[in-house]
Parts: sequence; structure tokens; C-alpha cells
Amino acid sequence: MPVVDTWDLLVARDDLSAAEVRQASSAGLRPGEVRLAAEKFALTAITATYARLGESELPFFDAFPAPEGYGRVPTWGYARVEESRHPGVAVGTRYFGFLPLASHVTLAAEPTEQGFDDTAPERDYLHPWYRAYVRVEDRDALDDHRLLLKPLYSASFNLAEFLGREHPSATVLVTSASSKTAVGLAALLAPRAGVTTIGVTAGDHLDFVRELGLYDTVIGYDDLATAEVPGSVVLVDFTGQAERLFAVYERFGPALKDALLVGYTHPGAEIEPPEGLTDPEPWIFFTPSEEQRLIEKEGEVYYRARYLRAEDAFVAQAPTWLTVSRHTGPQALVRVYRSLMDGGLPADRGTVLTVR
Repeated sequence: MPVVDTWDLLVARDDLSAAEVRQASSAGLRPGEVRLAAEKFALTAITATYARLGESELPFFDAFPAPEGYGRVPTWGYARVEESRHPGVAVGTRYFGFLPLASHVTLAAEPTEQGFDDTAPERDYLHPWYRAYVRVEDRDALDDHRLLLKPLYSASFNLAEFLGREHPSATVLVTSASSKTAVGLAALLAPRAGVTTIGVTAGDHLDFVRELGLYDTVIGYDDLATAEVPGSVVLVDFTGQAERLFAVYERFGPALKDALLVGYTHPGAEIEPPEGLTDPEPWIFFTPSEEQRLIEKEGEVYYRARYLRAEDAFVAQAPTWLTVSRHTGPQALVRVYRSLMDGGLPADRGTVLTVR
């Protein structure tokens, strides 16, 4: 597989594990467009989620069009402006945002206070959250940890806000408790009086999750049937696996008051909520909608300041539990992507792919 200056990672739509790198061509920019050169990607469970949602009702494969039969998987990353035909976006500026797994991407820029929004019509269907590109500083000691956690922590924060408003005194049962979004949620819930958290995880992750010290109780999936859980229960599911959802419903019955579907960390995840689960009916928690609700209530300036304080505190603690695994180049990207889709990345590690 030759290393080329301009390339795309393409994934077969009918086999998400079939990935290859192909050389890409670059068209000239039109007025108002900018070309970003990708610098680093965060490769996490959310990247796998976007691949699994590629042809769903929220078709992430449509965000960055690919050749017939293929998809370009998006993720979050840092990129610099390599070429610009917008006077408000300067060459060399570094941004954080939603990127295809590719060396470059062309966007239609509309400057904002924080950076710019992408206004390309092919991405109009995406929530504005995915089309905002935020200026970021040059690298520092926490650069990779921030990259890994920034795309995920918004879900943690907004889940905690929702639970505090709607279920202030429930027992919160969190599946895939080792996932980074779940860890962020547990960190926010830990100091809250009246909230009990139970982390459910795979057997080989039990020690890691217990050592975090964030959950009141940590159990394996095999222990779920006999778990002692006080009071009413709210499920926050990050696995997307029907079998585990059914197990929770069977175990808790009328004590289960709400069921939020947040992620698809398990290789056998199903995008749609499984049929046959009612009272309560499981529903998909969509982070951008909850965030927008809070912004409308509090005002964007106040919300952003409050959110960033929480995110900065979480990132600052991350090196104590999260080890960064670093890789470089498109060949490494193929290997890491396949491992990610197989569910093979360790819980205490986060993967950062440097493009060059």
C-alpha cells in the first residue's frame, strides 16, 4: 500500500471491516471554501459508532461522499488550513472538528466567533454541532488527551445534566462502564448526593473500572441477574447490544424507570432499539439536542463557560487513568480502524493517529 500525500480511507458499505486507503485527487477551491490538512484523529468507540450508523436514519456516510459502494468514516480531529479562499479564515490556523478519515477535506466556511461553520449543502442534514470548527491552540502536554476526550465529554456532561433534572435520586446503571464517555459521566455523578451509580462491564475490565473509584458499585455482565440495586433504576446503555438490554429489563422490571441509549460500543450493536422492550420504551439520547436545550435556557456564553470548566478539569485528570497509544500514517490507520471495529482496543488506552 503506497503512502501518498492525499488519500482517503474507504470502507465497504456492506462490510465495515473491509477498509483500504486510496489516493485522492484535489479540485481547486471555489470562493468561500477552505482546504484543511488533517493533523491528528481520535480513534474511539464513537468512530465505530459513526461507521455503524453509516446508512442509518442519521447516515454519516453521506457527510463526506465516497465512490459507489464505499463510505468515508468521520471522526473528530485537529486540522490546519492548508489553502483558503475565504478572507476570514487564515492559512495555518488550527481547528478542532468533524473530519473524514482522510488526509484532507474541503469545506465551505462561514466565520463565527469561535472559528467557522461549514455550510456545504451536502452536510445540511447534520446537526450544527457537527458543522462547527473551533480554533484551538498549538500542542501542549494535554493535546492528545484533550483530542480523545473532547468529542466524548459533551455526551457525558449533557447526560449528567439530563439525569440531574429528570432523575435526581435514582440508581443509574451504566453499561460499558469502561468506555470513556461512561467514565466522564461517572465522574460527574460521583459527588452528587442521592445518586447511586453501578458500572457494568466485561470481566477483563473489572479491575480497571474499580480502580477508577468513580462508581459506587462495579459488576460484570454475568453478575447482573443477581445484583442488589436500591430504589428506582435508570439505564444508560453504551453497548447497543439487544441481549444486554433484555437482561436489564428482565432483572429490574417495574423498578426500571427510564432507558437511555447512548452508544454502540459492542461489535454486535444494533442501531435501532430492539422490539419488545416497553414500559419504559428505550430511546436514543441525542447529545446535540440536549445541549441546544441548555443553551436556549442558560444562554450560550454561560453554558460554554460552565461546560469548558468541567471539560478542562476532566482532561487534566485523564493522564492518571488514560494512556495514549500513538500511531502514524495511513497504513497504521487501517490496522487501528479494524481493531476498533472488532472491539479490540484496551479500556485504559486511547488511540491518536497522526496523519504524517
